[in-house]
Amino acid sequence: MLDNTELKNVLANACTAIGKKIDILGMDACLMTMVEVAWQLRDSVEILVGSEIEEPNDGWPYAEILQFLTAKPKSKTHVVAKEVVKQYVASYRDRDETVAQSAINTSATETIIRALIPLTAELLSDLDKNRKLIQWAWERAPKFYDDNYLDLYAFARKLRTKSKDRDRIREKADALIATLKTGKTKSILCQGRLGKEVAGTKGLSIYFPADSINPAYRRLDFAIDAQWAVFLERYLG
Repeated sequence: MLDNTELKNVLANACTAIGKKIDILGMDACLMTMVEVAWQLRDSVEILVGSEIEEPNDGWPYAEILQFLTAKPKSKTHVVAKEVVKQYVASYRDRDETVAQSAINTSATETIIRALIPLTAELLSDLDKNRKLIQWAWERAPKFYDDNYLDLYAFARKLRTKSKDRDRIREKADALIATLKTGKTKSILCQGRLGKEVAGTKGLSIYFPADSINPAYRRLDFAIDAQWAVFLERYLG
């Protein structure tokens, strides 16, 4: 098993060996399309494909994905990534499973950082006043894995909905929401989901535990570059 720092180093060595970035990194595992993971791997991976929630045991439908690649071997990277998302979700239809799958343009997550920093700064500028707002949004956003991670888009939407008398927070929440739209050049290339538990999600999560921070989190690129660890420490403290 590799932690995020080790994964970054391993993939950087792989890119040096092949002389280019990896086109698609498929994560057939739980809780992988986090903004932290995408930012950590931005220098070695073009597109990250995986789930922001827990995956069912069957994982990816490899036969269908490989059939597509065999039939259309010259498909562009973003087309293949979108097909993986499509085939993954389709494989669980009518099976009473809650699933989510998304494709993330790793380098485009820089736009998220540029929008997140001023939003968190605004929230922290009067934390005593804004604490109830943050807690309200946290409680109502879809959360995963013992409430350690939440969907970033849904959280931002909840913040703007409740901050009607706080124009500066609404303005900065709207700026963050704008970076979380789907599209070929957007941070979220595409997303698919099944189940009411993931209604309103966009396929990209962020670390936001209920009470304390894992010490290893502070070493991640995103925690440092987006100043998210500072926000969590002050809010949870």
